[in-house]
Amino acid sequence: MPARSARAGRRFGWRGLAQGVALVLAPLLVVALILPLGGGRTAPASPCGKAVGPFTVHGTKVLAKNGSPFISYGMTVSGLQEGNWTSLIPLDLEAIAATANDWCANTVRIQVNQDLLLGPTGTTFDPQYMAAIESEVSLAESYNLVVVLNDETNFSRPPVRHYQADPTPGTEVFWKDMTEVYGNDPQMIFDLYNEPRTSVPNMAPATLWRLWLDGGTFKGVHYPFGMAALAAYVRYTAGARNLFWIEGPRYSLSFAGMLRYHALIHVSGVVYSIHHAQGSHDVKAWNAAFGYLVTEGIAPVVNGEFTNYEPAPNPKIDLIPGYCWTNAPTAVPLYLQYLTDLGIGVSAYQLVPGWLIKSDRRMGSPTSINPKTWNCQPDRETEPDQSAGKLIMEYFQQRNG
Repeated sequence: MPARSARAGRRFGWRGLAQGVALVLAPLLVVALILPLGGGRTAPASPCGKAVGPFTVHGTKVLAKNGSPFISYGMTVSGLQEGNWTSLIPLDLEAIAATANDWCANTVRIQVNQDLLLGPTGTTFDPQYMAAIESEVSLAESYNLVVVLNDETNFSRPPVRHYQADPTPGTEVFWKDMTEVYGNDPQMIFDLYNEPRTSVPNMAPATLWRLWLDGGTFKGVHYPFGMAALAAYVRYTAGARNLFWIEGPRYSLSFAGMLRYHALIHVSGVVYSIHHAQGSHDVKAWNAAFGYLVTEGIAPVVNGEFTNYEPAPNPKIDLIPGYCWTNAPTAVPLYLQYLTDLGIGVSAYQLVPGWLIKSDRRMGSPTSINPKTWNCQPDRETEPDQSAGKLIMEYFQQRNG
């Protein structure tokens, strides 16, 4: 592993980190960082399953250090991707604690924003933001959670937002910095790039997969490299030993066509990460979109971000066909059983009111779907919070309890 970058500082435990950055962080951030383990929570009386790395890929399975299958049951935490991230850290810390204690998870996926760390050009470095990343990771690992660190650029600051539909040189800098900190951390997974989006509606599949895999130029926009080069850089140049989650093109809605267009990633330790599976939400569609990778013995798969809808306002419903599950009351239980049958893990999105919880004051209070009144735009006054929180909580308890 290369020597740790001086600009990144040294790695702290969560208490040491809070003390070490107190003099340089904004007061609100300091308060957040010194919160005791998620507001004073303690480990549950009957601990749920915890996985111990390092994690390795064997065929279509991921194995933990002891050789047993590792299936990820977890949550996505997203406060650090936002411009107002300092005010969201207390909720992130509570969500991490609730992920371990209330939701019976073994994994937490933390989304961070490369622009907030490195600036729009990828040439600066914010030590306060890095300290916040380390605080959340340290807290999660204190609960013996596996941490998935995800590079998110959907919320990048203008004017670079339009041009970050695919990895950039700044993405390489980001992962070089993360590898210097976490490249030998056996409890850390690298989710290399959130929802690559070089596609447009009705794009030819050959073009879709070419841009995703290798980059290139499309309608005057140049993408310097694709996911293959990024994965190779992080594995071989940066020297990361971590397991990789790699998301597919067009918001990672489908891996259909990956084999036909020769778009497999040829580095070690790769798990393909599907997101909000679109289409008819049945076994046939799921097999075609990603399940075939397991059933045909090609590679392991994880559902790296799952939700059956977004609370209002929900712009992705208009952008992505099938984003909302019109048949959620019957399809979500069927989907969770499908994941079980194929040994596919899931990271649910997210512990924020409307998605998986009713109130951020009670992180263990799950939303639930009412089969009698369910629709993609539930009335926020009479039928609020109709996402699949209760189903997810029960699923994690059954599978990881």
